[in-house]
Amino acid sequence: MIELRQLRYLVLAAESGSFSRAAKRLGIKQSTLSRQLLALEKRLGIEMFERMSRGAVLTPAGETYLRTAQRVVREFAELNSWLHDTRKGQSGRLAVGFYTSFSAGNLRATLEAFTGGSEAIRIERFERDRDHLLSGLESGLIDIAIMPGEGREPLLSRRSLWSERIHVALPANNALGLADRIYWTDLRGERFRLTQRDPGPQFRQLILGKLADASHHPDIELEDISRETLLASVGIGEHITIVVEAALGLGIVGMVFREIHDRDGPTRVGFSAYWREDNANPVLKAFLAFVEARFSIPVFNF
Repeated sequence: MIELRQLRYLVLAAESGSFSRAAKRLGIKQSTLSRQLLALEKRLGIEMFERMSRGAVLTPAGETYLRTAQRVVREFAELNSWLHDTRKGQSGRLAVGFYTSFSAGNLRATLEAFTGGSEAIRIERFERDRDHLLSGLESGLIDIAIMPGEGREPLLSRRSLWSERIHVALPANNALGLADRIYWTDLRGERFRLTQRDPGPQFRQLILGKLADASHHPDIELEDISRETLLASVGIGEHITIVVEAALGLGIVGMVFREIHDRDGPTRVGFSAYWREDNANPVLKAFLAFVEARFSIPVFNF
């Protein structure tokens, strides 16, 4: 059987033009190198070197075989490097689930910072509602889900990540768009429209908590439309809606975004990451270490 070390010896001896120099670079005795190359020649049935007092020169057959040996040695080194990177989470695939906009905000910035532009890590994105993301985690389709809220989920680990400010999306001709600061009380009497898809139902509960009382019930309607269609309809003056910062990258003609405040300052919503503790994906482990260092917030196991 031909051994990989024999191919390495062949490549280095050919590059050095001398068995003694090659042996010195390898840190072995010249006799060991010569013995292994003789064994390789015997195994192949060809003479690869013309041995002379001034050194060793490849024969025509040796030059032909050298090209194959160089390719094998190079590919094996690349394989070893890939395996090393994979074990350390520096290479491979990470399936990330979410249901907020990816146009801006911390989610996009965090994933871009994690990969650092490297093609060795492939991010697969799954935009689904909350229930589908949780099912994806359970089945192993998704490695990690990043969602608004900080609720517990049975059998999943959770890490608090960041918070994002809540904004109201207004028609550009709405008088509130000219205000320096908008408070929830300024939105009483406005027509809210939300998508039925997540996080629409969560936003509905937020609006009710901020505006509903014994004398007032907000006008809120949930529609089975996409986030983009919802914002486009804001742009033509049909209603207002609310979004998180991640949606600010969606430029819609005829629409403006404004922060919503209460007496404590800007209204914010927290984001959490959820994953299965028994997920052995090295890239997931590397990503969790990355966000822990980036946000310095503890992990919770339930």
